[in-house]
Amino acid sequence: MVVKKKKVNITLGGKNTRCKLKPYQTKYIKQTLELNDIELLDKTIIKLLKKKMQSITDYRQKSKTSYKLWDILVCVILASLANNETWYEIHDFIDIHYSWLKQFLKLTGGIPTRQTIERVISLVNKRELEETLTDFFKCITTLNTNEKDILNIDGRVDCGSSRHETLVNKEVSPLNSLNVYSNNYGICLASEMIDDKTNEIPNVPVILSRLNIKDTIITWDALNTQVENIKTVVSLGGDYVVPIKANQGNFYNNLVLYFDEKKLETIIAGNTKSSYYKEIEKSHSSVITYEYFQTSDVSWYFDIEKWEGISTLGLVKKTTENAKGKSVEIRYYISSLDIDINLFAKAIRNHWSVENKLHWHLDFTFREDDNTTRVCK
Repeated sequence: MVVKKKKVNITLGGKNTRCKLKPYQTKYIKQTLELNDIELLDKTIIKLLKKKMQSITDYRQKSKTSYKLWDILVCVILASLANNETWYEIHDFIDIHYSWLKQFLKLTGGIPTRQTIERVISLVNKRELEETLTDFFKCITTLNTNEKDILNIDGRVDCGSSRHETLVNKEVSPLNSLNVYSNNYGICLASEMIDDKTNEIPNVPVILSRLNIKDTIITWDALNTQVENIKTVVSLGGDYVVPIKANQGNFYNNLVLYFDEKKLETIIAGNTKSSYYKEIEKSHSSVITYEYFQTSDVSWYFDIEKWEGISTLGLVKKTTENAKGKSVEIRYYISSLDIDINLFAKAIRNHWSVENKLHWHLDFTFREDDNTTRVCK
């Protein structure tokens, strides 16, 4: 829908008002006129959200407050769900839906100003809010599977937060975050701010300690495949399927020698200590063949005991064929899972969910790279 006129009839604070559109309101008003589905949200869910927000610690001076903290939080969350991104849009959302919001919120001070909303949110403990929201979304999510959840851990760089060196300012590195994505729930369970990419390694145990990972499968990229990180996963009751690359030196080189062509042929033939799975898919003008190999023969490696809980070794052979020819890529993995080639393959393929279903949306849907914030408190 395109708004061509400068004046439109909209509902503000429950009254029919004729007003001019401000530049920052145009996009919001178009969406509001076209979609008003937020008011169709089940009130039981909203009441649960309010109950969860009431547990958030309020650091304001009670004698100087006009609004309940949970009122502001619920309004901001609902406005965000209705695709509002700026403080101006959130304020206008509250203004337009004021009568509806009053059905389950007090809003004792009336409609909060943009400055009030921004200030109140800045005082909230972000870790506490994140954990409370995660718990809320898990409560309202109905899982259609009894399978183990696969949690993907990966870092992300906020490109817009960096600054180039100038005559008056030094160069500023971009903000980095370490995220945990749940495939069963389809949400980010936790985030941890880190100094740079290399600091992912010591922060993996930190972010895992904040979660209940019992009976889940943990995946990450090769950078984080470290002995201490593996020990943390096992000590917390989780399983892992993680890659081994050249950064592990001897272990990687031994895996390359072990999984030679003869060994792969033996596994395909049905060796009793191993399993094999193959799938073929078309991608644009290419045909991609994935071959998964898994074996429980781990005792041959001289230093295997330092890798806590390791039960199987494996690899993925990816063959891509197109008009330009054929290319082969091989990746090696270690796992605490017993022989289960389908679960092994699923864990490996699902690791990319953190990129495709989380980081992609942060980049393109929420345009997080446009955020120029330099400090995260």
